[in-house]
Amino acid sequence: ELDIETAIASHANWKLRLQLYLSGGSQETFIPSIVCSDNHCDLGRWIHGKGTTHLGKYPGFGALKNRHKLFHLTASNVVSLMQSGKTLEAEKTLAKEFDDSSNAVLNDLRLMHKVVENHKVH
Repeated sequence: ELDIETAIASHANWKLRLQLYLSGGSQETFIPSIVCSDNHCDLGRWIHGKGTTHLGKYPGFGALKNRHKLFHLTASNVVSLMQSGKTLEAEKTLAKEFDDSSNAVLNDLRLMHKVVENHKVH
């Protein structure tokens, strides 16, 4: 089972982690080829496993899967830009594309949470 509240908190934390990375204050090592993979985090493993089994039939699940993939691609792009010395472009990508992508994933997770709660009632 996925703890959707934990997944929401974990994905919301990505922006803080990337901001810290861009400011030079992070001890984390970000590797773009790993960051772009949408199945390394708990949410991604769930989406590609039990989530598909349990919720794959719901239209919102496909949107979550696609937006989660885009979220990781956008995060990877931020890291790649930073590693290429394009700090300003990385900051702009974080502020716009990443925020948009992150918000979409968070909204989809909230929707899936409602679906799960409604499913438990029936």
